[in-house]
Amino acid sequence: MSDYKIQFKIDGQVVTEEQIHDVELSRYHKVFKEFGEKQIPLQMNGQEYKVEDALEMSLEEAKELLAQSKEAVGKQGMLDYYKDELLRADHMWEDIADRADDSKPMKQAIVEVETENISLIQFMLFNMSLAKENDLYLPSKIHPEHYYFEAGKGGTQTIVETFGMYKDPSYLHLVPGKGVARPIKPDADTDMVMIGKTLLAHNMKDTKIIGMHQFKGKQNGLHVKLGVFLPASAPDEILEGHKWHLVVEFNNGLHIAKDKKPNWWQNLILPLAVKKMAKEFEE
Repeated sequence: MSDYKIQFKIDGQVVTEEQIHDVELSRYHKVFKEFGEKQIPLQMNGQEYKVEDALEMSLEEAKELLAQSKEAVGKQGMLDYYKDELLRADHMWEDIADRADDSKPMKQAIVEVETENISLIQFMLFNMSLAKENDLYLPSKIHPEHYYFEAGKGGTQTIVETFGMYKDPSYLHLVPGKGVARPIKPDADTDMVMIGKTLLAHNMKDTKIIGMHQFKGKQNGLHVKLGVFLPASAPDEILEGHKWHLVVEFNNGLHIAKDKKPNWWQNLILPLAVKKMAKEFEE
């Protein structure tokens, strides 16, 4: 029996590990088929695989195959292979942003996650390793539809992902937004709010996507209300799909975080960093 617990809720309903893995494996199959259509090599440990072989793999095998395949292609290679899709996604987000009415409430995708024996400090160490490695391998292990990742200064990230599991992969630039207006009022029991805006990486145009995550105090774990907010002009399918995208990526991230062991210095300095972040993101 494991000494930790991870529980997700979508729209107040508990999501099982089996449901998460079923959705995750279906997205691996989608990406494997894309690789086949684009004739992107699938390779693992020096051996090439056919799409048909990949579709028969277990989830763990599929994770390793896709991660090694993306890493072999490289960052520029992934952008080149998906250049047409990225341009189509740009047009979609530009249309959504142009039709956005700032006077209307934003649409919400909310997911709650609660852990036992996995702390905020451990999750921070996982995020730090993601930025430190700064490759395609680890982001791919977190979600199959992470096609590109580049950690930047000041907590910025440039990514390619199929946002909301909807249509084409999007080329996005994520910026921590200390001055971004909160789309909703934080819950009364929220200790820290992290918020950011999302720009198109090609031209830095605002997509009107806002991420707002609420961290709540918990004695022996972590409680986070993950939130993504889109203008009313965005299709509902994006919101529904992104709930599952969040669940898959945070589930994998937390399973990696559980094995992170902070040293005495990290135990000393990271709580101070949390307090500093909480103050910076205060309205």
